[in-house]
Amino acid sequence: MSRKITIFLVVIIIITISLVIPRLSNNLGQVVTPNNSITFILTEQNEPVIWENLKITIGQQDGPGNYVSIPNHSEITDEESINLPIGEAKLIRFLHGGSAVNPVPDKVIYWIYIQKSIQGKPEMMRTYYVEGEVIGNNEQQARQNLIELAQAWKVE
Repeated sequence: MSRKITIFLVVIIIITISLVIPRLSNNLGQVVTPNNSITFILTEQNEPVIWENLKITIGQQDGPGNYVSIPNHSEITDEESINLPIGEAKLIRFLHGGSAVNPVPDKVIYWIYIQKSIQGKPEMMRTYYVEGEVIGNNEQQARQNLIELAQAWKVE
């Protein structure tokens, strides 16, 4: 190869690398979040996210008064109030199994939820929840992880 072609190729490679590396760095920043944080946007987050020993989803529902609708074929086994920076919330533990036609082993699921009145509908409440399905055998740690996650919860 002539010296001019070699220099030309080296310059092209350097330019290509200088353009590609910043883009790769930006993409990595979208996957790895600082402080091991998780950001959910309700309208965009449809799939569960695996974090620590939880499968996490978020949701909202509207209903009368303090009513909260958990999934069918579920049984609430514990309920308590917890204090979060956004206010008082409820923590419920429930077991969720399959239907009578398709029985499956019970899953242990925790919900942390808050309720806010719906403007213009005084009899209705909007329930915002973070759901954590326990993965593995350490249920107490999963519960604690969900509570810690909820400490930074913001509902706008």
